[in-house]
Amino acid sequence: MGLRNIAVGAAALALGAGCGAAQADSGGFGAWSVVCDNARVCTAFGFGELGETGSSGFLRVTRGAGPADAPVIDLVTAGMVATSLALAVDGVTPRGLAAVPATPIENDPERRLTALTPEQSAALLAVLANGSELTLKEGRNPATTISLSGSSAALRFMDDRQKRAGTTTALVARGAAPASSMPAPPALPKVAAARRVSQDDLPSEPSAALQARLGDCDEDIADLGLDPQVARLAQGKIFWGAVCSRGAYNVIYSLFLTDETGGDVKTLQVPHADGERVDELMNIDFDPETQTLTNFDKGRGLGDCGALTSWVWTGTEFVMTHQTLMPDCQGVTSEYWPVSYRSR
Repeated sequence: MGLRNIAVGAAALALGAGCGAAQADSGGFGAWSVVCDNARVCTAFGFGELGETGSSGFLRVTRGAGPADAPVIDLVTAGMVATSLALAVDGVTPRGLAAVPATPIENDPERRLTALTPEQSAALLAVLANGSELTLKEGRNPATTISLSGSSAALRFMDDRQKRAGTTTALVARGAAPASSMPAPPALPKVAAARRVSQDDLPSEPSAALQARLGDCDEDIADLGLDPQVARLAQGKIFWGAVCSRGAYNVIYSLFLTDETGGDVKTLQVPHADGERVDELMNIDFDPETQTLTNFDKGRGLGDCGALTSWVWTGTEFVMTHQTLMPDCQGVTSEYWPVSYRSR
């Protein structure tokens, strides 16, 4: 499987106008990748040298959708000694970037986080799009090198999706139009969870009627020893996530609703951001306290790419509430993934 633009499920990557919200979008440009959510908040990544498990580090540009929102850059790099990094584009260090503090990352001592101020971010962005290489050094030792191939196209993509092209706020596609000419960001969809119900006396095993609906599942799926996910959504309405098949690093669950006795079996479909409704999800978990269903579409075994998605039971259906997405297998752990869909 290639490391660029992996397929983690059509619904995870085809970020369309689901649940009545505005469209989210993503794209890949050379060594760069961009994800913009349904409220036009955008995040661009530039990746370092590629190794067996991903890149040696990455740069992340995040910008809100409002006219006054400034872009902010942070960087994650390998390193265990230096307390600061020097940044240079094609050998030239922009003002204020000769010694930027590099902070050890909790629970990950072999990497450092470097967070630039808005002023430092602006200084780097002023030269980034026209450069060929960004180098980061710990003293005299190189920490990582990030190719700027595709950076101009990625930042231009951000300008377009945020409706900044042609305005004074654009990163690349700058023009004379004032910031006030930008349209307001789309309103986020409002989602309210149903009231929590008692989980006492749940059925422990799928009924014969439910088992009969699992005849097409993998014959050896029981060898995994995974119990089904089961929870009460309301009195007389039981949620089942039954393990049905597996891949190299994903377990696929079939989704059902039954009554309290396991009868009246119905296939449960949940929406993704592209509007498609699916009755199977990978790697799920359900929290009855918050009535929240989550899943993790892993792009590969390391779990450094794919999508993390959440839905809430509203009393009548599951509604998508949140998704983070990393379309590139570059060693970026999920805490750094950009939001691709959000609600309120």
